[in-house]
Parts: sequence; C-alpha cells; structure tokens
Amino acid sequence: MDLNDLKKHVRTPRGVLRLPPLPSKHTTDQVRAPKHVARFDSGWGMLQALSNCLIGKDFPGLGALPGAKPIELVVGRLDTRLGQRVYALTGWTETVPPEEVESIRADDISRAVVNLYPKEETQAVFIGSANGAVIHLAAALRAPWLPQTFLIPLKRPDMDPDDISADMEWGQEPGRILLKNNPDLILHHAHDPDHDRLMVRRMAYFRIKRRVLGESYSRYLEDKLRSGATIYIVDCGLNWPTTKLAERHFFQTGGAGGVPPDEYLYGSERVAKFLERQGSKVRRWDAPPVDGERPEAEWGFQPELAEDVVTLGRRLGGRVVHIRFDDPHDMSPLIADFYRWWYQLRGIQSNHLLAESFAFLDPYWTLRTGSVPFWLLFSGRYSADKLTNYLSSSKPYDHIYMMLLSNGINPIEGVSIEDWRRVLRQAAVRGEFIGVDEDKFPFDFASFLRYNSQLQSKIQFRYDLPAPATLDELEVFLEEYGHQYQVKFEVVT
Repeated sequence: MDLNDLKKHVRTPRGVLRLPPLPSKHTTDQVRAPKHVARFDSGWGMLQALSNCLIGKDFPGLGALPGAKPIELVVGRLDTRLGQRVYALTGWTETVPPEEVESIRADDISRAVVNLYPKEETQAVFIGSANGAVIHLAAALRAPWLPQTFLIPLKRPDMDPDDISADMEWGQEPGRILLKNNPDLILHHAHDPDHDRLMVRRMAYFRIKRRVLGESYSRYLEDKLRSGATIYIVDCGLNWPTTKLAERHFFQTGGAGGVPPDEYLYGSERVAKFLERQGSKVRRWDAPPVDGERPEAEWGFQPELAEDVVTLGRRLGGRVVHIRFDDPHDMSPLIADFYRWWYQLRGIQSNHLLAESFAFLDPYWTLRTGSVPFWLLFSGRYSADKLTNYLSSSKPYDHIYMMLLSNGINPIEGVSIEDWRRVLRQAAVRGEFIGVDEDKFPFDFASFLRYNSQLQSKIQFRYDLPAPATLDELEVFLEEYGHQYQVKFEVVT
C-alpha cells in the first residue's frame, strides 16, 4: 500500500477520531508496582505512563510523593540543601531491606506488568529496552510495552558516594541471593556518582534484566501472537565497561548521559572540578577494574531475551520485528517525525513540539494536545545537543514546550537554564517551559509535582484521543522516510 492508497483508507473526520469504549472497571490504581520495584525509576515510570494512557488516563507524576498542590508549594520553597535531603528521602522510602531479597521473584514482577494492561486485543506489543520515544510509538499504536529492565533499590548503610568499591563489595551477598532464586535474571549493580549522587549514599542500584521471557511474559505474548499481533523487540545496543562479579552478576561505574566511561574510570579535568564542587576528598574515582563491555545497566538490551522472543514467534508462526539502535536518543527524531506525519494524515496541526526528559512524559496529554513528542534522556549537555541538532534540521515548529528533570545535582555535563532558553528560542512563535522553576533549575524539586498540571494548563490545544495509528501507516512512513534515521526495523519472523 503506497502513501496515496493509505490516505484513502484513513478516516479523518475533522482530524479527530475517538477510541473504542474503554474496558469497564479497569484502573491502574488497582495494580501498583511490586514493593521491590522503584516507582521513581525510568522503567516503572514509563510503564505506568503508557498503561494509564491505554485506559484513557494521564500520568500525574513520577515517584512516591503525591502530586497535591500544598505539597508542591512546600517543596517548591525549600532551599537547595533541604530540598536535596527531601529528594533523597523520597527515593529512600522506596528502598528494599536487604533481608527481603530472599523473597523477590522475577515472575511476580512480570505478572504485575501484564496486569496493568486492558484485556483487549492489540495489533502490536513492544518488549525490551526502556525508551521514552518508544513509549510514544506504543501509545500511538495503542500497544503495550513489556520492560526488560527494572530497578530494585536496596537499602544499605550510609556511604560516601565516591567510595565506589565499598558499594560493590556490599552488594555481592544480596546479589548472590537474588540470582540464586531467579535464574531468569541478569543483575547489573550500577553506581553513578554523578547523576545518582544524592541517592547512592543510602541505596544500592540493583538493575535486573530478563534474559528469558518467563511464564507471565510468555503466556501474554502467546495470546497476542495467536490473535495476529506483531511483536516488536526494542533493542538499544548501548554497551558500557563493567566488572564481572559472578555468573550473571556485573558491576557498572557511571552510566549513560553524556560523560564517557573513561572519565568515570580514569578521571578528567571536569571530573576533578565536579568533585571539588561537591566537597569530595578525592579528585577522581577509584573505580573497580573492568573486564569487558556489556549492555548498559539502565538502557541497554540483554540480547538473550530477543532469542527467546524469536523462538516463540517461529513456534507460533507469528510476526516479530527487531528494532535496533545504538543510542537511547536515536528513536526520538524518528518518532517525532512519525507523529508529525501522522497528525497531518489526521488533518490536525503538527506545529508544536513537546520536549520531555527521563520519565517526565505523559503520552495521554501528548495525544490530547496534539503535541509532537521529542524524548530526551536527561537534561544535560548531551541531551540538549540532540534536541538542538534535530531542530536545526527540521521544518520549524511554531511552539516548543519543554519539561526538564531536576535531580538536585549540577552534573558534570550540566547545562544552564540559559542554554535551555536558547533551545526554546528556536520556536518560530513561542518557546515555553512546562513545570520548570527557572530560578531553581537543576535544584527544582517541585518540578516532579508541577509538570503534569502545567502540561494541561499551558498547552491550549485539545483533541479527543485518536483511534490507534495502524501498522500499515507505520510501515508506509518507514518505507518512505526510515532511511533518514539511525534505527533499523528488521522483520525476523
């Protein structure tokens, strides 16, 4: 089907299409994150945002703090030091005592994931790496996403965030217990003394990755393949130098976001200046020796899972498509342009862009406001350059709206609020922040509680939720324009 034929088959009465009636009595409030999984992390945050969207709800906020106006006002008035303590304490409330590691079971987490979604037929399912742009593709297709990676934040004694080896040593015994009881998992114990500096003082970041589907994911995908759905494997090929501690147990110093691995491992002038600003006793990290490159803990894809999905697809005669990309940002230009193209098919304007960062995203309001989503990993220089490069090569947007993650640290590769203002000035008519206190960024702790309400109040466009984009539409777009992006869609079954 070519583009002209496709347009004839797309029903666009005034560019607004309604979704089918939602399943009755289903709400994501009934299915909360398992107590061992962090709600403040990218994996569960994106999962909750998408599953809410698929039942016609927005995503009111990331993490444990309730998004009430009085709480927002109080947090917004805190000075930097007290705000950092509240931010860290909020994350600490989600930590798991090490003695509870014995009770963690991988399939309990997978079962909670599949129970988030409506029990209705879908044309597609995504499985694999966390990625905000993919979440928007899934929302457009009205398709679930099954994460491979989750964060288990383990409670531990207060430690110097620059004593990386001490954290690694502490994590070996709980890691051994976790893996003994969960043969389906690979454990990446990550310690990022830059982006996660406030959190790693009192918690160990245990990121678990599924290497096989397991019972709940297998049953769910079998049902979808039998009903004719396409399974998309989301494979972010980002690797990172790591240290093998045991079979299926790896330790990672640092993480994706703009600072190359070598600077975490061997130091640099800007690392030394960062540590001096933090009042650290050291000027470089004494990171454990590495012995190989493996999938990055938060964003990278563990390839064994793809083998399991392909085997299932071949057994059932289903269609499996492998989406491959090297950098988490690679999907963002493709999905932004797909949305712009799709909006034009629907007959609505496609002239305002919504830039999001980390798990500050809301696919429901993106669709309701007719916004073109552009997802950013974090809010540092690395992500700013990705957005700038996209805008410089795209047809200008009349309006640019931007949500920025404030994690309470001026990171090594940080940018100033004025740098972000310059990005907004690339809008042809107006650029505006959403949920950002410009005087406090990146110590704007109330942004977690503020961005959802401002997303609704500042973007005035309103549309009904559209009918799902079709796989034919996606394939026509990819056939026409897919060669322009650093992403490959490969049909494997």
